Parts: sequence; C-alpha cells; structure tokens
Amino acid sequence: MLNSSGQSNSCRIIYFAGGCFWGIEKLMQSLPGVKRATSGYANGTGIKDAVYETVCRGRTGFRETVKVEYDVRKITLKALLFAYFSVIDATQINQQGPDRGTQYQTGIYYEEGDEDSKAVIEQIAAVEAEGIRGPLCYFSVEIKPLSNFFPAEEYHQNYLSKNPSGYCHIPLQRITQLSRLPLTEIEYTRPAREILHSML
Repeated sequence: MLNSSGQSNSCRIIYFAGGCFWGIEKLMQSLPGVKRATSGYANGTGIKDAVYETVCRGRTGFRETVKVEYDVRKITLKALLFAYFSVIDATQINQQGPDRGTQYQTGIYYEEGDEDSKAVIEQIAAVEAEGIRGPLCYFSVEIKPLSNFFPAEEYHQNYLSKNPSGYCHIPLQRITQLSRLPLTEIEYTRPAREILHSML
C-alpha cells in the first residue's frame, strides 16, 4: 500500500549530515533495510546556491547531507542512529576528520510533522550527550526539522562505489563492521561508543 506521497507505508525518511557526504552515503548504503541513500545539500539558502562550489564557500548554510530512505520492517531509526553516532565526532563544530567548513557541520534532520522520528532522535541524542566527558566537550550535533534538501551533482552520487579508492574520512573497515552488526537488536541503554567497543 502506498501513502499520499507515493511511498510504501513501511518506508521512512531521515537525513544525516556527518562531514563529507561520501562516507555517510556509503555507510547508509551498506546497512540492510536502507532502500536508498542520496547525497545532497540541506537547510540552506535555496536551490540557486545548492551547487558544490557555492556550498564550499561556507556562506549558504547548507550542510552536506544524506537523505536516507529505509524500510522500518528491516531496520529501525535507532539502528540507523547507532551507526551514525558510531562514525562521527559529536563534539566537533563545522568539522569532521580533516574536513573543515560550515558545510561539514553534523546534523540530524527529520521531516516537518514527523513527531515519531523527532522523539526517537531526541531520546538517542540525550544518551549520546550523557556519554560525552570533559569540561571542553559539548554535544554539537544539530537536531531540527528539514527546511529544504537538494540532491548533489551526479558525480557525488554513489561516489565511493564508483571510486573505491576515493577519499573517505570514515575508515572503510568501520563501515564494513557496522554493516555486519545485528543493529536491529541494539537498544540505547548506555552511550553508543561503549556499545560499539563491546561488540567490535
């Protein structure tokens, strides 16, 4: 059965910004239950500025973001969040790995009116924030409704599949490990980093 937007009722959408979108896209594509991952630009000034060269100037407000379409019968939002938090540094502002700039700010964006996803995201974010230690470390992941999203240029799509030796700030070994974990069995009862360490 299809809903009013033409999607299956089991299909949900969430948006992850985690530094360079090539790595987040590859991670999400590797998870069973993810139907599609699309690299793009989220929450910026508008479609005219949704161009890689313009976004890289750092004045558009756009974040390099991956639109994730997933089947709730095969993977949960909690599992996706676990994978996401396992590969980002949630204390960094406008930076992930060696990449610096406002376009690399981490963020989780849900569609307007999706209160179920919002509640899950806020619950998991609270657990992650609790797991951060140190007086100079703060939970810095944006969490907000999506205001806009524009797919990136075609050469960015499936980049690491087309360029297996291409740049990725996320270790590919970590992506492989996460793709093999029983993610749907994971519950956020303690900070994700501790869970990941115990399972790898």
